[in-house]
Amino acid sequence: MKHNIFNIKTLFGSALIAAMAMTSTSCSDDFLNVDNPNQPSSSTFWATEADALMGLTACYDAMQSMNLYNDHLDNWNFGFLSRETSTDNGDHTWGNWMLGSSISECTSGTNDECFSMYWNANFELVKRCNEVTANIDRIAASDAVKNVFRAEAMALRALAYCNLTSVFRDVPYFTEPLTMATAEVAKTPKADIVNSIIAELKANLPNLPAKGSQSVGRMSREAGYAILGRIALFSGLYDEAINAYKNVYGKAQLFKAGDGSDLYANFRDLFTEANENADEVLLSVHYKGPALGEGQTFGIAWKAPMNAIEASMNLANEYYCTDGLPITESPLFPAELLPGGSNPYSKTNQDLRMWDNRDPRLKGTLFVPGMTWNGTYYATCGASSTVHIFKWYIPENTQNEYDGSMDYYIIRYAEVLLSYAEALIEKGTDTTTAIDCIDQVRQRVGMPKVGDVEGKNKSLSQAELRAIVRHERRVELAFEDLRFADLYRWGEFANAQTRMQQDRANGYGVLNHQNPRGPQDTVWPIPQGEINTNSKLVQHDEWK
Repeated sequence: MKHNIFNIKTLFGSALIAAMAMTSTSCSDDFLNVDNPNQPSSSTFWATEADALMGLTACYDAMQSMNLYNDHLDNWNFGFLSRETSTDNGDHTWGNWMLGSSISECTSGTNDECFSMYWNANFELVKRCNEVTANIDRIAASDAVKNVFRAEAMALRALAYCNLTSVFRDVPYFTEPLTMATAEVAKTPKADIVNSIIAELKANLPNLPAKGSQSVGRMSREAGYAILGRIALFSGLYDEAINAYKNVYGKAQLFKAGDGSDLYANFRDLFTEANENADEVLLSVHYKGPALGEGQTFGIAWKAPMNAIEASMNLANEYYCTDGLPITESPLFPAELLPGGSNPYSKTNQDLRMWDNRDPRLKGTLFVPGMTWNGTYYATCGASSTVHIFKWYIPENTQNEYDGSMDYYIIRYAEVLLSYAEALIEKGTDTTTAIDCIDQVRQRVGMPKVGDVEGKNKSLSQAELRAIVRHERRVELAFEDLRFADLYRWGEFANAQTRMQQDRANGYGVLNHQNPRGPQDTVWPIPQGEINTNSKLVQHDEWK
């Protein structure tokens, strides 16, 4: 199979908006043709506010890439579900030829396409944002209008660099369109990139409109600060993260369905088309389908529970019982179904009691035996783990599985609460607010407060609070493209491998999760194609 390759050296080709929104990552010499008489040129395009809006639209369009915030396994892409199932949250049902499986199996190499696909998708967003920031002052508009466009593009660029630095660490950093003279760019240390972005965002985010006053689908001030908080948190800059999240805290609310009494619906119904614009959703990628050719699909459903990738049993077991206790400790869970029990749950013993009295987020995230898909009841599930992915899928609309319309949520208020809590816990200065943030997330689905379970009759240590918030991040934010960043920054990838090896020992999963190789499995390599075409790029020491 032949795949198009895009490298950073091609980024200086200004795509001039209409084309920018349509082109993606293929190599071409077309950039050498500076002035096509049938197309707008860089010298004439940036004149009006409408031009600027087209340029910014191209930035948002880049986020629809099937290697970024989309997923289309059938088209050989490395979308967010493929990435998430390359961690301990899932598995590759079709085996180790699938993109991302080499990461799961600790056999990845510098030529693996999954790395270049994610690299290219994020740098395409960077490129388009740089076009806006470099040219915005040329348009005929007020300074206030220009400042909004500039801040918006900067925030989206920051998001791309947050993605890149969270897995690749040190990457080329540029904030201007590349030229022939600057096409080759060396790596910049992650810390320098993050510090530059934080300073840039702090100076420009106040120019963005407040949440609720921005145009639908565009960046708000609160979303921008959430991006600032994320990149600071992912870099261990807890003071910066806390200050950023203070600008979001209390300015949104968690979604609840109806009167809030249906605890399952409070979570599941958020991930439906009817609630895409809920107050909880701070930033999303909008899809207008079906039948509009945007390609949003979230994998392959084939009119049944998704079967190309699957959730892991390890993730499923992380969802506590409704008393707030793990299944290994709760009297609500049948002990005989535990691994090592008298009649353990397995692929041949899909006992429905396994899923009773569990955190409502479980059946809002996972499709398990005893649930209904598109009108069909499934007493058993065919996944090797017996657990499918449910979040993002709309079973009633499987006829449009290759061109759906469900938006992808980049940032939810729930993430803000948990990230704010984590930063406060790591700083160790305001555990009361941290616990309150966690409690808000739990109570949305009726799970007990921290003080009613873990903190009952005792004060909690930093280590205990850290374990609590990490647990909540995993069960609340599963399949939202945050797991790799979390595992890497916590130094947990090796432990994640151990967990998946135990899954395999218990009879679940397809991939052979091997022992981590050490430093190589803590950072993604610079794609070899980039090294080959950019003489200034040097491979990470871990991958030499």
